[in-house]
Amino acid sequence: MGKLQKAATLFLFLSLVSFLSNLLTATTATSPAVFVFGDSTVDVGNNNFLPNAPKANFPPYGVDYPGRIPTGRYGNGFLGVDLVARAAGLSSPPPFLSLSCADQGGQGVNFASAGSGVLDTTGTSVVTMTQQIKDFSTFSGNLTAANGAGSAAAFLSKSLFYISVGNNDLFVSSAVLIPGNSTQKDEIVAAVLRQFADQLRTLYQLGARKFVVVGTALFGCNPIVRRTVPDGACNPELNDLSLRYKTATRALLEQLAMELEGFKYSFSDVFEITIQILSDPQKYGFTELAAACCGSGRLNAEGPCTPNSTYCGDRNQYLFWDGIHATQAVWLLRSRLSFYGPRRFAYPVNIHSLLES
Repeated sequence: MGKLQKAATLFLFLSLVSFLSNLLTATTATSPAVFVFGDSTVDVGNNNFLPNAPKANFPPYGVDYPGRIPTGRYGNGFLGVDLVARAAGLSSPPPFLSLSCADQGGQGVNFASAGSGVLDTTGTSVVTMTQQIKDFSTFSGNLTAANGAGSAAAFLSKSLFYISVGNNDLFVSSAVLIPGNSTQKDEIVAAVLRQFADQLRTLYQLGARKFVVVGTALFGCNPIVRRTVPDGACNPELNDLSLRYKTATRALLEQLAMELEGFKYSFSDVFEITIQILSDPQKYGFTELAAACCGSGRLNAEGPCTPNSTYCGDRNQYLFWDGIHATQAVWLLRSRLSFYGPRRFAYPVNIHSLLES
């Protein structure tokens, strides 16, 4: 094992020990449940139940998950939502489509579907955000019927609503993006956020009060994008689109907090966290920033990650597991900074503070 690989392994181990140690002392920062909405960044297996939806329920996905099980998570192990749920004192919520009876999901439910977006037109054969919220409405209706309106409202008001969506909408829209056209970028952002604002208001009307909104990433640096650039560099136009969306999302959340009584939130700034990693990757144990761990072709991103793909052995040093999705090592860092980090990474408060509020 080389020095850099040892450093990466040591950093990940120490980060995990530190994170779990903090969890054990965070007895006041608990939540009765976590409800999850979004795309492949938080889907823990819903798409397994959809015949024509994109899936990750085959090896080597899950190679670092307990038991080396390919659960349907788009990564080599745990996702950020798994770690945040643990930090909130809970198990990771099960996929909604896996529930066999109405009384399951007492610690939360995961409604996310890989490939979905804010817009109903984003993704095919997946569970749209609109439908995810309808599914939650059904769940909350059953909760109210079983426990009474007052108890259900109190339960939901203390629960965490974890939302990670928007990357797919921006990526699809960028296919017609004219380089340097700021007006077009702002129009794309506005169109997505109009729908997202309605979705957040609907969740609020259904009882949600504590929101974690995960920002969009520097998807112009994804291997699937870099492979199309001659020198393998990031695409600045796509990163600028994501930055504009991030800025507008923060403004929207601030507006909703003023508009809706009891609306509280923590914005997890994935964009800023990734910039921090790219500015000093070796500090965090990463040595491969451009290529995917699993795949084929240039930057391991010309072909998808499949059972026949070769994959890296030093996964803790890689930023990306496949052409789009982060490694477990990245999710660990993002989760730690989102849960306990400063305002630079979690605005206006981190998730730990949101839970205590």
